[in-house]
Amino acid sequence: MNPTRPIDQRIIVDAAEWLVKLHAHEMTAADHAAFERWCAQSNEHQRAWAAANALARTFSTVPPALGNMTLGRPRDRRSTIKNLALLLLVAPLGWVAWQKATRERYQTAAGEWKTHTLSDGSTIRLNSGTVIDIAYSDKQRLIYLREGEVLIETAKDDSSSSRPFLVRTKEGTTRALGTRFVVRQWNKGTQVSVLEHAVEIETNHRQRRIVSAGEYVRFEDDAITDNKPVELAATAWTQGMLIADGQPLGDFVEELSRYRSGMLYCDSAVAHLKISGVFQLGDTDKALHILQETLPITLLQRTRYWITIVAAEKS
Repeated sequence: MNPTRPIDQRIIVDAAEWLVKLHAHEMTAADHAAFERWCAQSNEHQRAWAAANALARTFSTVPPALGNMTLGRPRDRRSTIKNLALLLLVAPLGWVAWQKATRERYQTAAGEWKTHTLSDGSTIRLNSGTVIDIAYSDKQRLIYLREGEVLIETAKDDSSSSRPFLVRTKEGTTRALGTRFVVRQWNKGTQVSVLEHAVEIETNHRQRRIVSAGEYVRFEDDAITDNKPVELAATAWTQGMLIADGQPLGDFVEELSRYRSGMLYCDSAVAHLKISGVFQLGDTDKALHILQETLPITLLQRTRYWITIVAAEKS
């Protein structure tokens, strides 16, 4: 048995599911028998369960950014299993390896952008409302995109092991192939837009795809869309702009809301209206007033932080 060989991701997910079930006290006699059969299937299964147990024993020390869950009573069982699997996938030794890695946390608030240079010389630019965790070890350079969007420009690794550069999201892993690219975590799925060179994507269910410069894809646990040309709008935020080209107002408002604090709603009666233009993200109030001047809508503004867009009254 090679303890450094990566464990199959499907087995990791199975181990996370068993861990949740065990700590939720849901195991029947039949379940215990099924679990014993699962463990006996291979050395990989045993290694996955050992990593899961190591995680469970040290669960009280999980960083808040990676925790946000309760094993016994998960708010969202599926989300909990995914989060556990993410921790176990950090390295072949799971949580133990994560503990030994050099870790950093970067995040931005609504309407905030930040650029950082990492220890290996790679640079990252965080979009509004983004949270990432960074774990550099002697085996790999790993970024967890918890939420939001990040532009990454990788640097050549000068270490003797030539560590791979990986970006992990809820749905899978993106491996940089000497490149500049953008990764966005949506509510359902991950989007990767490649600006230079290429990346390799692997979903949680082991589907793989190479994405080259000028292309983007979206992927979920078990599916990857076709490669499509990167649109200017997808990376406009890096220049402080939001671009719409015949976009439904409801979608535009949802996107604009990422860049301002408070609550911004669009009434369904006007959500279908189309909007085109280039808007400055540094002044979202101005963007809203432009909408009001060009479309038959009204801004119902309780405060600056609570705005509803509705149909304008007919005169």
